[in-house]
Amino acid sequence: MNSIYLTPYTIIENKDYHTDSKIIIRASDFENVQFQDGRITFSFINCRFKKLEIENTETIDFNDIHIQFVSCFIEEVNVETFITTNFSVFFASSILQGRIKNENLLNVTINNCFLNDSLFLLDLKRVTVSYTEENIFLKRWKKLLESINTDFGKLLDTKHSFYIYDCISIIFTYNENLSKKIGVYKKKYAHVIEEKIGYFMSVEEKKNFKVSLNLQYSADKEHKSTRIINAKLLALSISGYSTGELLIENTNTDSWYIRNFSTQLGANFYNIKPYRKDAKENKLEIHKSNLDKVWFDNVSFDDYSSISFYRNKFGQTNFTACDFPSQYKGFDKIQTIENIHYPDKKDKNYFKTRYETFLQLKKQLENSGNFYEAQKFQAISNEALKNIENLPYWDKKILQINSLSNNHGLSIKQPFIATLISSIIFYVIYLWSIGKMFNCNEIDWNLFGYYFSFLDITHRIDFLVDKSRLNGFSVAIDYLNKILIGFLIYQFVSAFRKYGKK
Repeated sequence: MNSIYLTPYTIIENKDYHTDSKIIIRASDFENVQFQDGRITFSFINCRFKKLEIENTETIDFNDIHIQFVSCFIEEVNVETFITTNFSVFFASSILQGRIKNENLLNVTINNCFLNDSLFLLDLKRVTVSYTEENIFLKRWKKLLESINTDFGKLLDTKHSFYIYDCISIIFTYNENLSKKIGVYKKKYAHVIEEKIGYFMSVEEKKNFKVSLNLQYSADKEHKSTRIINAKLLALSISGYSTGELLIENTNTDSWYIRNFSTQLGANFYNIKPYRKDAKENKLEIHKSNLDKVWFDNVSFDDYSSISFYRNKFGQTNFTACDFPSQYKGFDKIQTIENIHYPDKKDKNYFKTRYETFLQLKKQLENSGNFYEAQKFQAISNEALKNIENLPYWDKKILQINSLSNNHGLSIKQPFIATLISSIIFYVIYLWSIGKMFNCNEIDWNLFGYYFSFLDITHRIDFLVDKSRLNGFSVAIDYLNKILIGFLIYQFVSAFRKYGKK
Protein backbone atom coordinates (compact mmCIF):
# COMPACT_ATOMS: atom_id res chain seq x y z
CA MET A 1 0.00 0.00 0.00
CA ASN A 2 1.27 3.44 -0.95
CA SER A 3 1.72 5.74 2.08
CA ILE A 4 1.03 9.44 1.58
CA TYR A 5 2.44 12.03 3.97
CA LEU A 6 1.18 15.55 3.63
CA THR A 7 2.55 19.02 4.30
CA PRO A 8 0.01 21.43 5.81
CA TYR A 9 -1.45 24.09 3.49
CA THR A 10 -0.43 22.34 0.31
CA ILE A 11 -2.56 21.45 -2.71
CA ILE A 12 -2.20 18.26 -4.72
CA GLU A 13 -3.76 18.48 -8.18
CA ASN A 14 -4.27 16.27 -11.23
CA LYS A 15 -2.63 13.15 -9.79
CA ASP A 16 -3.50 9.51 -10.30
CA TYR A 17 -2.92 6.93 -7.56
CA HIS A 18 -2.93 3.61 -9.35
CA THR A 19 -2.38 1.49 -6.25
CA ASP A 20 -4.11 1.34 -2.89
CA SER A 21 -3.12 4.38 -0.85
CA LYS A 22 -3.11 5.44 2.78
CA ILE A 23 -2.96 9.07 3.88
CA ILE A 24 -1.24 9.18 7.26
CA ILE A 25 -1.80 12.28 9.37
CA ARG A 26 1.12 12.71 11.81
CA ALA A 27 1.76 15.18 14.62
CA SER A 28 5.29 15.72 13.34
CA ASP A 29 3.91 17.23 10.13
CA PHE A 30 2.57 20.16 12.16
CA GLU A 31 5.76 21.03 14.01
CA ASN A 32 6.67 24.69 13.55
CA VAL A 33 3.57 25.23 11.38
CA GLN A 34 1.49 28.28 12.18
CA PHE A 35 -2.29 27.96 11.99
CA GLN A 36 -3.79 29.94 9.08
CA ASP A 37 -7.40 30.79 9.72
CA GLY A 38 -9.66 30.39 6.67
CA ARG A 39 -7.33 28.04 4.75
CA ILE A 40 -7.88 24.34 4.11
CA THR A 41 -5.07 22.31 5.67
CA PHE A 42 -4.82 19.61 2.96
CA SER A 43 -6.36 19.70 -0.51
CA PHE A 44 -6.72 17.15 -3.30
CA ILE A 45 -8.16 18.54 -6.54
CA ASN A 46 -8.97 16.44 -9.61
CA CYS A 47 -7.20 13.35 -8.32
CA ARG A 48 -8.08 9.71 -8.78
CA PHE A 49 -7.69 6.99 -6.17
CA LYS A 50 -8.27 3.28 -6.04
CA LYS A 51 -8.69 2.21 -2.42
CA LEU A 52 -7.97 5.11 -0.09
CA GLU A 53 -7.51 5.01 3.67
CA ILE A 54 -7.04 8.00 5.96
CA GLU A 55 -5.32 7.20 9.26
CA ASN A 56 -4.21 9.01 12.40
CA THR A 57 -2.75 7.29 15.45
CA GLU A 58 -1.73 10.22 17.64
CA THR A 59 -3.20 13.41 19.08
CA ILE A 60 -2.25 16.56 17.17
CA ASP A 61 -1.96 19.83 19.10
CA PHE A 62 -3.24 22.15 16.37
CA ASN A 63 -6.34 24.19 15.65
CA ASP A 64 -8.93 22.73 13.29
CA ILE A 65 -7.47 20.46 10.63
CA HIS A 66 -9.33 19.99 7.36
CA ILE A 67 -8.76 17.73 4.40
CA GLN A 68 -10.79 18.25 1.23
CA PHE A 69 -11.28 16.26 -1.94
CA VAL A 70 -12.61 18.37 -4.81
CA SER A 71 -13.46 16.85 -8.21
CA CYS A 72 -11.89 13.56 -7.20
CA PHE A 73 -12.71 9.97 -8.03
CA ILE A 74 -12.30 7.56 -5.12
CA GLU A 75 -13.09 3.96 -5.94
CA GLU A 76 -13.32 3.12 -2.24
CA VAL A 77 -12.64 5.27 0.82
CA ASN A 78 -12.11 3.91 4.31
CA VAL A 79 -11.65 6.04 7.43
CA GLU A 80 -11.68 4.21 10.73
CA THR A 81 -8.48 4.64 12.74
CA PHE A 82 -8.40 8.20 14.05
CA ILE A 83 -7.22 9.55 17.42
CA THR A 84 -7.13 13.33 17.16
CA THR A 85 -10.47 15.09 17.71
CA ASN A 86 -9.94 18.25 15.64
CA PHE A 87 -10.03 16.73 12.17
CA SER A 88 -12.70 17.31 9.48
CA VAL A 89 -13.16 15.67 6.09
CA PHE A 90 -14.79 17.41 3.12
CA PHE A 91 -15.80 15.91 -0.24
CA ALA A 92 -17.07 18.20 -3.01
CA SER A 93 -18.10 17.49 -6.61
CA SER A 94 -16.56 14.04 -6.37
CA ILE A 95 -17.43 10.42 -7.04
CA LEU A 96 -16.87 7.97 -4.21
CA GLN A 97 -18.08 5.05 -2.15
CA GLY A 98 -16.91 3.39 1.02
CA ARG A 99 -17.08 3.61 4.79
CA ILE A 100 -16.26 6.31 7.33
CA LYS A 101 -16.55 5.25 10.95
CA ASN A 102 -14.95 7.06 13.88
CA GLU A 103 -16.34 8.89 16.89
CA ASN A 104 -13.32 11.24 17.09
CA LEU A 105 -13.74 12.91 13.70
CA LEU A 106 -14.99 16.46 14.16
CA ASN A 107 -17.03 16.74 10.96
CA VAL A 108 -17.70 14.93 7.69
CA THR A 109 -19.18 17.06 4.91
CA ILE A 110 -20.30 15.87 1.48
CA ASN A 111 -21.46 18.35 -1.14
CA ASN A 112 -22.70 17.56 -4.66
CA CYS A 113 -21.15 14.12 -4.73
CA PHE A 114 -22.19 11.05 -6.68
CA LEU A 115 -21.80 7.56 -5.25
CA ASN A 116 -20.59 4.51 -7.13
CA ASP A 117 -23.04 2.55 -5.06
CA SER A 118 -23.17 3.39 -1.36
CA LEU A 119 -21.50 5.33 1.42
CA PHE A 120 -21.63 4.29 5.09
CA LEU A 121 -21.26 7.06 7.66
CA LEU A 122 -21.09 5.52 11.13
CA ASP A 123 -20.60 6.79 14.69
CA LEU A 124 -19.63 10.31 13.64
CA LYS A 125 -20.05 13.53 15.60
CA ARG A 126 -21.43 15.57 12.73
CA VAL A 127 -22.47 14.65 9.19
CA THR A 128 -23.58 17.13 6.55
CA VAL A 129 -24.75 15.90 3.14
CA SER A 130 -25.92 18.60 0.77
CA TYR A 131 -26.83 19.03 -2.86
CA THR A 132 -26.64 22.66 -3.91
CA GLU A 133 -27.56 23.32 -7.49
CA GLU A 134 -25.77 26.67 -7.56
CA ASN A 135 -22.49 24.79 -6.96
CA ILE A 136 -22.61 22.56 -10.03
CA PHE A 137 -19.52 23.64 -11.97
CA LEU A 138 -19.59 22.34 -15.52
CA LYS A 139 -15.85 22.51 -16.26
CA ARG A 140 -14.91 20.61 -13.11
CA TRP A 141 -17.41 17.83 -13.80
CA LYS A 142 -16.52 17.59 -17.48
CA LYS A 143 -12.84 17.19 -16.65
CA LEU A 144 -13.54 14.56 -13.98
CA LEU A 145 -15.94 12.52 -16.11
CA GLU A 146 -13.55 12.48 -19.07
CA SER A 147 -10.73 11.28 -16.82
CA ILE A 148 -12.72 8.16 -15.82
CA ASN A 149 -14.30 7.56 -19.25
CA THR A 150 -17.94 8.07 -18.32
CA ASP A 151 -20.65 10.64 -18.85
CA PHE A 152 -23.33 12.42 -16.85
CA GLY A 153 -26.13 10.11 -18.02
CA LYS A 154 -24.35 6.97 -16.81
CA LEU A 155 -23.57 8.67 -13.53
CA LEU A 156 -27.25 9.42 -12.96
CA ASP A 157 -28.16 5.78 -13.60
CA THR A 158 -25.84 4.63 -10.80
CA LYS A 159 -27.31 3.75 -7.43
CA HIS A 160 -26.72 6.39 -4.73
CA SER A 161 -27.36 5.06 -1.21
CA PHE A 162 -26.39 6.79 2.03
CA TYR A 163 -26.35 4.71 5.22
CA ILE A 164 -26.04 6.98 8.24
CA TYR A 165 -25.93 5.13 11.54
CA ASP A 166 -25.65 6.54 15.06
CA CYS A 167 -24.26 9.94 14.17
CA ILE A 168 -24.75 12.63 16.82
CA SER A 169 -25.76 15.42 14.44
CA ILE A 170 -27.05 14.85 10.91
CA ILE A 171 -27.96 17.38 8.23
CA PHE A 172 -29.19 16.21 4.83
CA THR A 173 -30.40 18.98 2.57
CA TYR A 174 -31.09 20.05 -1.01
CA ASN A 175 -30.87 23.60 -2.28
CA GLU A 176 -32.72 23.60 -5.58
CA ASN A 177 -32.74 26.15 -8.37
CA LEU A 178 -36.19 27.73 -8.16
CA SER A 179 -35.90 29.75 -11.35
CA LYS A 180 -37.05 28.40 -14.71
CA LYS A 181 -33.51 28.41 -16.08
CA ILE A 182 -32.00 25.08 -17.05
CA GLY A 183 -28.71 24.09 -18.63
CA VAL A 184 -25.49 26.06 -18.89
CA TYR A 185 -25.14 29.58 -17.53
CA LYS A 186 -22.31 31.98 -16.63
CA LYS A 187 -21.68 32.91 -13.01
CA LYS A 188 -21.11 36.64 -12.71
CA TYR A 189 -18.99 36.85 -9.60
CA ALA A 190 -16.86 33.69 -9.78
CA HIS A 191 -13.09 34.25 -9.50
CA VAL A 192 -11.91 30.68 -10.14
CA ILE A 193 -11.86 29.73 -13.83
CA GLU A 194 -13.33 26.25 -13.21
CA GLU A 195 -16.27 27.82 -11.37
CA LYS A 196 -17.30 30.47 -13.90
CA ILE A 197 -19.60 28.13 -15.83
CA GLY A 198 -22.53 26.71 -13.88
CA TYR A 199 -25.25 24.22 -14.76
CA PHE A 200 -28.90 23.92 -13.75
CA MET A 201 -30.33 20.41 -14.05
CA SER A 202 -33.57 19.80 -15.92
CA VAL A 203 -36.61 18.27 -14.21
CA GLU A 204 -35.98 14.98 -16.02
CA GLU A 205 -32.34 14.88 -14.89
CA LYS A 206 -33.37 15.54 -11.29
CA LYS A 207 -35.86 12.68 -11.41
CA ASN A 208 -33.21 10.36 -12.85
CA PHE A 209 -30.91 11.19 -9.92
CA LYS A 210 -32.12 8.59 -7.44
CA VAL A 211 -30.82 8.94 -3.91
CA SER A 212 -31.75 6.64 -1.02
CA LEU A 213 -31.20 7.52 2.63
CA ASN A 214 -31.14 5.01 5.46
CA LEU A 215 -31.06 6.33 9.05
CA GLN A 216 -30.49 3.98 11.96
CA TYR A 217 -30.22 4.70 15.68
CA SER A 218 -29.12 2.66 18.69
CA ALA A 219 -30.49 3.22 22.19
CA ASP A 220 -27.02 3.19 23.79
CA LYS A 221 -25.64 5.95 21.51
CA GLU A 222 -25.90 9.72 21.79
CA HIS A 223 -27.99 11.57 19.21
CA LYS A 224 -28.67 15.31 19.25
CA SER A 225 -30.47 16.20 16.06
CA THR A 226 -31.31 14.89 12.61
CA ARG A 227 -32.50 17.39 10.01
CA ILE A 228 -33.59 16.43 6.50
CA ILE A 229 -34.65 19.54 4.62
CA ASN A 230 -35.95 19.91 1.03
CA ALA A 231 -34.65 16.49 0.03
CA LYS A 232 -35.67 14.62 -3.14
CA LEU A 233 -35.33 10.92 -2.42
CA LEU A 234 -36.05 7.58 -3.99
CA ALA A 235 -36.42 5.99 -0.55
CA LEU A 236 -36.16 7.05 3.06
CA SER A 237 -35.73 4.47 5.83
CA ILE A 238 -35.75 5.24 9.56
CA SER A 239 -35.24 2.67 12.31
CA GLY A 240 -34.02 2.31 15.89
CA TYR A 241 -34.28 4.37 19.08
CA SER A 242 -33.23 8.01 18.70
CA THR A 243 -32.22 9.90 21.83
CA GLY A 244 -32.30 13.21 19.95
CA GLU A 245 -34.70 15.27 17.86
CA LEU A 246 -35.71 14.32 14.34
CA LEU A 247 -37.00 16.87 11.83
CA ILE A 248 -37.91 15.99 8.25
CA GLU A 249 -39.44 18.87 6.38
CA ASN A 250 -40.39 19.78 2.79
CA THR A 251 -39.11 16.42 1.62
CA ASN A 252 -40.24 14.32 -1.32
CA THR A 253 -39.62 10.60 -1.08
CA ASP A 254 -41.08 7.95 -3.37
CA SER A 255 -40.97 5.31 -0.64
CA TRP A 256 -40.85 5.86 3.10
CA TYR A 257 -40.17 3.15 5.66
CA ILE A 258 -40.36 3.61 9.45
CA ARG A 259 -39.52 0.32 11.14
CA ASN A 260 -38.98 -0.44 14.85
CA PHE A 261 -38.58 3.26 15.50
CA SER A 262 -39.06 5.35 18.62
CA THR A 263 -37.72 8.67 19.83
CA GLN A 264 -36.95 10.21 23.18
CA LEU A 265 -37.28 13.90 22.28
CA GLY A 266 -39.79 13.72 19.43
CA ALA A 267 -39.97 13.60 15.65
CA ASN A 268 -41.63 16.07 13.28
CA PHE A 269 -42.55 15.12 9.73
CA TYR A 270 -43.70 18.15 7.75
CA ASN A 271 -44.81 18.43 4.11
CA ILE A 272 -43.82 14.99 2.89
CA LYS A 273 -45.05 13.45 -0.35
CA PRO A 274 -43.76 11.29 -3.23
CA TYR A 275 -41.36 12.91 -5.68
CA ARG A 276 -41.99 10.78 -8.75
CA LYS A 277 -45.76 10.37 -8.69
CA ASP A 278 -45.63 8.60 -12.04
CA ALA A 279 -43.55 5.80 -10.51
CA LYS A 280 -44.99 2.29 -10.51
CA GLU A 281 -45.19 2.18 -6.73
CA ASN A 282 -44.98 4.75 -3.95
CA LYS A 283 -44.91 2.93 -0.64
CA LEU A 284 -45.25 4.10 2.95
CA GLU A 285 -44.70 1.62 5.77
CA ILE A 286 -44.82 2.17 9.53
CA HIS A 287 -43.91 -1.07 11.26
CA LYS A 288 -43.71 -1.91 14.99
CA SER A 289 -42.89 1.68 15.95
CA ASN A 290 -43.67 3.76 19.00
CA LEU A 291 -45.09 6.95 17.54
CA ASP A 292 -45.48 8.76 20.84
CA LYS A 293 -44.24 12.38 20.45
CA VAL A 294 -44.34 12.05 16.64
CA TRP A 295 -46.05 14.79 14.65
CA PHE A 296 -47.26 14.21 11.09
CA ASP A 297 -47.99 17.63 9.61
CA ASN A 298 -49.09 18.14 5.98
CA VAL A 299 -48.14 14.58 5.04
CA SER A 300 -49.75 13.45 1.78
CA PHE A 301 -50.77 9.91 2.68
CA ASP A 302 -53.21 9.87 -0.22
CA ASP A 303 -50.41 10.26 -2.79
CA TYR A 304 -48.83 6.94 -1.82
CA SER A 305 -50.10 3.93 -3.74
CA SER A 306 -49.59 1.49 -0.87
CA ILE A 307 -49.59 2.16 2.88
CA SER A 308 -49.10 -0.21 5.80
CA PHE A 309 -49.56 0.40 9.53
CA TYR A 310 -48.48 -2.70 11.44
CA ARG A 311 -48.43 -3.14 15.24
CA ASN A 312 -47.64 0.45 16.15
CA LYS A 313 -48.18 2.39 19.38
CA PHE A 314 -49.61 5.83 18.78
CA GLY A 315 -49.70 7.44 22.24
CA GLN A 316 -49.49 11.22 21.77
CA THR A 317 -49.18 11.08 17.98
CA ASN A 318 -50.45 14.18 16.20
CA PHE A 319 -51.90 14.33 12.69
CA THR A 320 -52.53 17.84 11.35
CA ALA A 321 -53.46 18.94 7.83
CA CYS A 322 -52.67 15.48 6.43
CA ASP A 323 -54.18 14.28 3.16
CA PHE A 324 -55.98 10.96 3.43
CA PRO A 325 -58.02 9.35 0.64
CA SER A 326 -61.11 11.35 -0.23
CA GLN A 327 -62.89 8.43 -1.90
CA TYR A 328 -64.15 5.48 0.10
CA LYS A 329 -62.34 2.93 -2.06
CA GLY A 330 -59.07 4.80 -1.64
CA PHE A 331 -58.74 3.41 1.88
CA ASP A 332 -58.23 -0.07 0.45
CA LYS A 333 -54.56 0.83 -0.06
CA ILE A 334 -54.15 1.31 3.70
CA GLN A 335 -53.33 -2.15 5.02
CA THR A 336 -52.00 -3.81 8.16
CA ILE A 337 -49.44 -6.23 6.79
CA GLU A 338 -46.09 -7.24 8.23
CA ASN A 339 -44.10 -6.49 5.08
CA ILE A 340 -45.37 -4.00 2.54
CA HIS A 341 -43.40 -5.73 -0.21
CA TYR A 342 -45.55 -8.86 0.27
CA PRO A 343 -49.12 -7.51 0.27
CA ASP A 344 -50.69 -10.96 -0.15
CA LYS A 345 -49.08 -12.29 3.03
CA LYS A 346 -51.65 -11.40 5.67
CA ASP A 347 -52.01 -12.45 9.29
CA LYS A 348 -54.81 -14.70 10.46
CA ASN A 349 -56.38 -11.78 12.34
CA TYR A 350 -55.79 -9.30 9.51
CA PHE A 351 -59.25 -7.67 9.60
CA LYS A 352 -59.28 -7.47 13.39
CA THR A 353 -55.88 -5.78 13.37
CA ARG A 354 -57.07 -3.45 10.62
CA TYR A 355 -60.20 -2.61 12.63
CA GLU A 356 -58.22 -1.75 15.77
CA THR A 357 -55.58 0.20 13.83
CA PHE A 358 -58.22 2.38 12.19
CA LEU A 359 -59.84 3.03 15.56
CA GLN A 360 -56.48 4.19 16.91
CA LEU A 361 -56.01 6.49 13.93
CA LYS A 362 -59.52 7.82 14.45
CA LYS A 363 -58.74 8.58 18.08
CA GLN A 364 -55.53 10.44 17.19
CA LEU A 365 -57.35 12.52 14.59
CA GLU A 366 -60.08 13.39 17.07
CA ASN A 367 -57.46 14.46 19.60
CA SER A 368 -56.02 16.73 16.92
CA GLY A 369 -59.48 18.21 16.29
CA ASN A 370 -59.82 16.70 12.82
CA PHE A 371 -63.33 15.24 13.10
CA TYR A 372 -63.74 15.17 9.31
CA GLU A 373 -60.98 12.60 8.77
CA ALA A 374 -61.78 10.85 12.05
CA GLN A 375 -65.26 9.95 10.81
CA LYS A 376 -63.77 8.42 7.68
CA PHE A 377 -61.63 6.12 9.79
CA GLN A 378 -64.65 5.21 11.93
CA ALA A 379 -66.48 4.14 8.78
CA ILE A 380 -63.49 2.20 7.45
CA SER A 381 -63.02 0.48 10.80
CA ASN A 382 -66.64 -0.68 10.61
CA GLU A 383 -65.97 -2.10 7.16
CA ALA A 384 -63.00 -4.02 8.58
CA LEU A 385 -65.12 -5.20 11.52
CA LYS A 386 -67.72 -6.50 9.07
CA ASN A 387 -65.10 -8.88 7.61
CA ILE A 388 -64.07 -10.48 10.89
CA GLU A 389 -65.00 -14.17 10.66
CA ASN A 390 -66.22 -14.77 14.21
CA LEU A 391 -68.40 -11.65 14.38
CA PRO A 392 -72.04 -12.56 15.23
CA TYR A 393 -74.36 -12.91 12.24
CA TRP A 394 -76.74 -10.09 13.16
CA ASP A 395 -73.87 -7.71 13.93
CA LYS A 396 -72.60 -8.29 10.41
CA LYS A 397 -76.08 -7.60 9.04
CA ILE A 398 -76.31 -4.35 11.01
CA LEU A 399 -72.96 -3.21 9.62
CA GLN A 400 -73.97 -4.21 6.08
CA ILE A 401 -77.25 -2.28 6.33
CA ASN A 402 -75.50 0.78 7.75
CA SER A 403 -72.93 0.61 4.98
CA LEU A 404 -75.62 0.52 2.29
CA SER A 405 -77.98 3.04 3.84
CA ASN A 406 -75.67 5.93 4.80
CA ASN A 407 -72.08 4.69 4.57
CA HIS A 408 -71.80 4.36 8.35
CA GLY A 409 -73.10 7.85 8.97
CA LEU A 410 -71.03 9.68 6.32
CA SER A 411 -73.45 9.98 3.39
CA ILE A 412 -76.70 11.94 3.18
CA LYS A 413 -76.94 11.18 -0.53
CA GLN A 414 -77.53 7.43 -0.09
CA PRO A 415 -80.52 7.64 2.31
CA PHE A 416 -82.03 10.57 0.39
CA ILE A 417 -81.98 8.72 -2.94
CA ALA A 418 -83.11 5.48 -1.27
CA THR A 419 -86.05 7.32 0.33
CA LEU A 420 -87.23 8.73 -3.02
CA ILE A 421 -86.87 5.46 -4.93
CA SER A 422 -88.39 3.15 -2.31
CA SER A 423 -91.30 5.53 -1.49
CA ILE A 424 -92.21 5.92 -5.18
CA ILE A 425 -92.16 2.14 -5.69
CA PHE A 426 -94.30 1.53 -2.59
CA TYR A 427 -96.69 4.34 -3.57
CA VAL A 428 -97.23 2.89 -7.05
CA ILE A 429 -97.89 -0.58 -5.58
CA TYR A 430 -100.20 0.96 -2.98
CA LEU A 431 -102.22 2.81 -5.66
CA TRP A 432 -102.50 -0.35 -7.74
CA SER A 433 -103.73 -2.34 -4.69
CA ILE A 434 -106.63 0.09 -4.17
CA GLY A 435 -107.50 0.41 -7.88
CA LYS A 436 -106.05 3.87 -8.45
CA MET A 437 -103.33 2.78 -10.88
CA PHE A 438 -103.31 0.73 -14.11
CA ASN A 439 -107.11 0.86 -14.36
CA CYS A 440 -107.46 2.46 -17.85
CA ASN A 441 -109.11 5.55 -16.32
CA GLU A 442 -108.02 9.13 -16.79
CA ILE A 443 -105.00 10.29 -14.80
CA ASP A 444 -105.95 11.71 -11.44
CA TRP A 445 -103.48 14.55 -10.97
CA ASN A 446 -104.33 14.79 -7.31
CA LEU A 447 -102.49 11.54 -6.77
CA PHE A 448 -99.20 13.43 -7.20
CA GLY A 449 -100.11 15.62 -4.25
CA TYR A 450 -101.17 12.67 -2.14
CA TYR A 451 -97.66 11.22 -2.65
CA PHE A 452 -96.35 13.66 -0.05
CA SER A 453 -98.99 12.50 2.40
CA PHE A 454 -97.90 8.93 1.73
CA LEU A 455 -94.29 10.02 2.38
CA ASP A 456 -95.34 11.32 5.82
CA ILE A 457 -94.90 8.32 8.12
CA THR A 458 -97.57 9.71 10.48
CA HIS A 459 -100.31 9.75 7.84
CA ARG A 460 -103.70 8.13 8.56
CA ILE A 461 -104.44 4.78 7.01
CA ASP A 462 -107.47 6.28 5.21
CA PHE A 463 -105.64 9.38 3.96
CA LEU A 464 -106.63 8.56 0.36
CA VAL A 465 -109.71 6.26 0.45
CA ASP A 466 -112.15 5.07 3.06
CA LYS A 467 -111.17 2.13 5.23
CA SER A 468 -113.90 0.08 3.60
CA ARG A 469 -112.06 0.21 0.27
CA LEU A 470 -108.75 -1.00 1.77
CA ASN A 471 -107.62 -4.59 1.65
CA GLY A 472 -105.03 -6.56 3.54
CA PHE A 473 -102.40 -6.12 0.86
CA SER A 474 -102.75 -2.33 0.71
CA VAL A 475 -102.58 -2.07 4.51
CA ALA A 476 -99.41 -4.22 4.53
CA ILE A 477 -97.76 -2.10 1.84
CA ASP A 478 -98.60 1.08 3.73
CA TYR A 479 -97.20 -0.34 6.97
CA LEU A 480 -93.94 -1.61 5.37
CA ASN A 481 -93.48 1.76 3.70
CA LYS A 482 -93.73 3.55 7.05
CA ILE A 483 -91.08 1.27 8.58
CA LEU A 484 -88.65 1.62 5.66
CA ILE A 485 -89.10 5.38 5.19
CA GLY A 486 -88.80 5.94 8.93
CA PHE A 487 -85.51 4.06 8.98
CA LEU A 488 -84.15 5.96 5.95
CA ILE A 489 -85.16 9.33 7.43
CA TYR A 490 -83.32 8.41 10.62
CA GLN A 491 -80.22 7.44 8.60
CA PHE A 492 -80.46 10.72 6.69
CA VAL A 493 -80.69 12.80 9.88
CA SER A 494 -77.88 10.79 11.47
CA ALA A 495 -75.55 11.50 8.55
CA PHE A 496 -76.68 15.12 8.39
CA ARG A 497 -75.64 15.61 12.01
CA LYS A 498 -72.22 13.98 11.63
CA TYR A 499 -70.39 17.22 12.45
CA GLY A 500 -72.47 17.67 15.60
CA LYS A 501 -71.49 14.30 17.03
CA LYS A 502 -68.93 14.07 19.83
